[in-house]
Amino acid sequence: MKSLPPLFLERLKTVIPEDHLEAVLQSFSLRRPLSVRLNTLKSQSNPVLEMLVQENIAFEPVVWYKDALILNDGASQDLRKTDLIRLRLHTTDVSLGSFISQGYLYLQGLSSMLPALVLNPQPGERVLDLCAAPGSKTTQMVCLMQNQGSLLAVEPIRDRYYKLRSIVSQSGAKIVRFKRMDGRRLRVPPTERPFDKILVDAPCSCEGRFRIDEPKTYAYWSLRKIREMARKQKGLLLNASRLLKANGILVYSTCSFAPEENEAVVDWFLRKTEGRFRPLPISLKGISTYPVLTQWQDRPFHPEIRHGLRVLPDDQMEGFFMARLMRLS
Repeated sequence: MKSLPPLFLERLKTVIPEDHLEAVLQSFSLRRPLSVRLNTLKSQSNPVLEMLVQENIAFEPVVWYKDALILNDGASQDLRKTDLIRLRLHTTDVSLGSFISQGYLYLQGLSSMLPALVLNPQPGERVLDLCAAPGSKTTQMVCLMQNQGSLLAVEPIRDRYYKLRSIVSQSGAKIVRFKRMDGRRLRVPPTERPFDKILVDAPCSCEGRFRIDEPKTYAYWSLRKIREMARKQKGLLLNASRLLKANGILVYSTCSFAPEENEAVVDWFLRKTEGRFRPLPISLKGISTYPVLTQWQDRPFHPEIRHGLRVLPDDQMEGFFMARLMRLS
């Protein structure tokens, strides 16, 4: 019988509240529904919804995001037969968000839509997506910005970089510039002003995407990998702090349960930046959450960590962590 790594399950018991633990464990066996985001750069919602109805594709709205839909179980095959959407599979990804649309709809996991909403980039702002591939959140942020302002998308890996460029181009985005480099080494030239907002949706151990029936999703999980990811996450977050303007907003997110990649990274960052950043509360109506950790393995965290947010996995959402940080000086 297939099973998730025993050490992962043991650790999960100390992260998830006891009254939610059984449901969370069951969520690793669930097949979540297909979810899509409307590409408002190409069409406002009404024409797309009318086309879905004409194609007999059943859907329901997402109460907390007007541009998202949940499709019925058979919608994936139905969509492949329409001109609304064409799909490409990125074999390096394992989530629903790994299917990238090239038309009016963009296939994206619901939890994956949250970080851009929390960052809330506005038209005219200067925005940085420091870990941009495959482009889910990049294109979402351009939609939120109504294609006005500027967005720099950074990705170091060659194949993922060119897929990112292709997806952004096909979305109709006009305000995106690209850099193929490690986000830890990005610098802002003296002639350019700092960024208003930065998203660090960091590479992680992807624990929130584990599925019992897909061993490849957890085949390479280990404490060593978690430690490796945490080192990279700290470097990305610290460099992002240097690129942000005073009073600018930085959102850090992962799809991991591991405290070493979440609260511990933010705790390290707050101490490293010595009071130059303040965590801000995150308010998301309609999202099931559970408390962030105040300590891990007898190590207490910075008291302001309490403003972070953990998304409770269920039949629609994957596990996610987010922190929203303001630069004070």
